[in-house]
Amino acid sequence: MRLYFMRHAHAFAREDWQGEEAARPLTDKGRKQAEAAAAGLATLRPAIGAIISSPYARAYETAVIVGRVLGMPVESADDLTPGFDLTRLDHTLTLRPEVDGPLLVGHEPDLSRLVETLISPAGEPKASVTLAKASCCLVVAPDDLPGGASAVELAGRCTLAWVRSWRELQALPSGGGVAG
Repeated sequence: MRLYFMRHAHAFAREDWQGEEAARPLTDKGRKQAEAAAAGLATLRPAIGAIISSPYARAYETAVIVGRVLGMPVESADDLTPGFDLTRLDHTLTLRPEVDGPLLVGHEPDLSRLVETLISPAGEPKASVTLAKASCCLVVAPDDLPGGASAVELAGRCTLAWVRSWRELQALPSGGGVAG
């Protein structure tokens, strides 16, 4: 099983935004970051099975940009709102058992903490992962886990295959090959 995690691109700062937190949108800079990241993902041609996003405007807008570039629809899931954790990941995966390689678009610090939990074996020091804005990573579960394994079963047993910022994704040469 492969899991892709992507943090939303640059959004208006909280202090500069007058509306509801959930409606805080991307800035022009953020839209450019999302476009660059999407172009890099298209170059990588990862095996993304679905794009599932937080319904918050900044995450959903990021996901829509990526979906447009990859030619994929975007699904919204309340599980990916701030507070996303193992329990919510499990719920998200349970609702979509047929999807392999979902790209989950959400928020910090939740995504980094979740990736750290997935890749840090019990009893060992916690790995440190930080997803910058519009960055993406691939987490791979071991082959010996049965299909439909719960997120709790994944905890500490996965591997971080790669993490790339939007700038690193943008810099990929065309025809970069398959990346998971």
